[in-house]
Amino acid sequence: MKKNFKVLISLLLVLSLILVGCGAKQTDVPANNDQNAEAPENGDGQEPENEAAQTPVKDNQPKEVKIELPYPSVLEKDGETVGGTLNVALVSDTPFQGVFNTFLYEDAYDSQLMKPRNGNFMMGGTDHEIVNGGYCDVEFNREAKTATYKINEDLTWSDGVPVTADDLMFCYECIAHKDYTGVRYDSDYQNVVGIEEYHKGDADTISGLKKIDEKTLEVTFKEFYPGILWGSGLTYNVEPKHYLKDIPLKDMEAHDNVRVNPLSCGPFVISNIVPGESVEYIPNPYWFGDKPKVDKIVYKRTGRDTIVEALKSGTFDVVDEINLDSYPEYKDLSNITLLSDIHDVFGYVGFKLGKYDEEAGQVVMNENCKLADVKLRQAIAYAMDNDQVAEVFYNGLRISANALIDPGHARFWNNKQAGYNYDPEKAKQILNEAGYLDVDGDGMREDPEGNKLQINFLSMSGGDIAEPLAQFYIQCWNEVGLDVQLQNGRLMEFNAFYDMVQEDDPDVELYMAAWQTGSNPDPSGLWGREPVYNYTRFASEENDKLLAAIASEKAFKQDGGVDDEYLINAYHEWQQYASDQVIVAPTHYRVKLSAVNNRVTNWDARSTNSDWDWDQVGLLSDTPEKAK
Repeated sequence: MKKNFKVLISLLLVLSLILVGCGAKQTDVPANNDQNAEAPENGDGQEPENEAAQTPVKDNQPKEVKIELPYPSVLEKDGETVGGTLNVALVSDTPFQGVFNTFLYEDAYDSQLMKPRNGNFMMGGTDHEIVNGGYCDVEFNREAKTATYKINEDLTWSDGVPVTADDLMFCYECIAHKDYTGVRYDSDYQNVVGIEEYHKGDADTISGLKKIDEKTLEVTFKEFYPGILWGSGLTYNVEPKHYLKDIPLKDMEAHDNVRVNPLSCGPFVISNIVPGESVEYIPNPYWFGDKPKVDKIVYKRTGRDTIVEALKSGTFDVVDEINLDSYPEYKDLSNITLLSDIHDVFGYVGFKLGKYDEEAGQVVMNENCKLADVKLRQAIAYAMDNDQVAEVFYNGLRISANALIDPGHARFWNNKQAGYNYDPEKAKQILNEAGYLDVDGDGMREDPEGNKLQINFLSMSGGDIAEPLAQFYIQCWNEVGLDVQLQNGRLMEFNAFYDMVQEDDPDVELYMAAWQTGSNPDPSGLWGREPVYNYTRFASEENDKLLAAIASEKAFKQDGGVDDEYLINAYHEWQQYASDQVIVAPTHYRVKLSAVNNRVTNWDARSTNSDWDWDQVGLLSDTPEKAK
């Protein structure tokens, strides 16, 4: 079987090289790209009531997943800096949306572009928990059920107006407003006292927000659960009330104060934008920290197929999160240093199991949908050769995933859990026992009622491996007798892909995507019953119970500290259930690589537990170094 797969890969890679330059888009899927879902047509919101759903497969042997980084995470060089322009690549074949507001943006491209503007408003610790040391510290009080923001006294907007508690309150008020067009008003924010009354229009203010002084805001929660220590119900950034308050919220995302001239309280402020293509930054004249060491930062979008040549020529000083499929072409370049970190991203193959009921504010499963049978989902997962994909497509720089908690949250990730290791014979056995048989002798299985079973597979375009990667997985499924076909016979562009997934397009049955998980490891934000982010639309009472255990006050000791034994066990139990039910089939955890030109003095690739900020990066020469 593996020999056949390698032949298939070789053929497809040759084909893909012929197709390069035909408008391929990115395969690495940024998170937080949600829109409203359509109302469901059927389904009762419960797990399918069938025997298969109650009989998980548990005989797959555990294989401990180990993470070993190939390169250091931090670059520090001595030497006198020269000012100049730091050129940073945004690797994407799709124009960025350009929503430069932290409660309105919806994808990781805009998040990346805002980094010099946002800086370290709040800091994350080893496991992404909130720690002091940013521009704003947070003090937690479990007994009082409060979190208190304390903004640095010198923190100032780029127009000279101080950053205050009113700016924090403004974020809450916008997120909770009835006209809010974003996706962040969820159960975590609804845990703030008085916020639901404000959202419904029954109150003019949010009673759980108390302004102590100009730089201090106290937030009171209905329940104080562990996720709050990781940011549940907290805003990680701040927006200028004085600059945005007169813009109707429904019009704010399109306004020039967001799209063209956003203010900043970080080290740099946006000075020029070419929509969808580039963003220029200059030092914030009111920045309270160390004077920035570069005169300008230019973020420029560039395609995956041109990034290696751009590195060789010194076009970019930094390529953060460089694509791994080109690794052999840039790994030995003489003019760059490679840095690595474990990315807070995991890939997955998802199953469309229902729709989102906008009026009810929750997902509703459809027990009659094609992939409702957990046995079918288990077989699909066993048929996927993720180890081969990591080795051949990603040069060994991805790690087959065993669970839906990422290794960046090592405290809670069960690295010994048995995932769905590649086992096509097991997949065939499960299908046979569940009644998925080849009735007509064409080599493809029918469903248990004898009807033709063809499954649509939605996959995203992006770079020269997107097509062969999709076809590789299709071949895996075909080999066990599942007739999986690429939806519409082609890959879908990034924005069109997410339109279909988010809006519950009825033709979407199986799809391949990824999540950037953020600071809070609590999985309810992605896999709970209420979030629109629950794209698969899976829900069950058992899932509700296990997620509630993670968010329980039982996770605290009497002295107020976290009961690690309880909380780790709660996370492990949910991970096992999610695996048994195959809420999604996880594919890979990601090693993140950054390529840094030799003239750069200071860069930190870590996503957490770092006090690095953009005022620290400098250049040792006026011109970038070129590859020899």
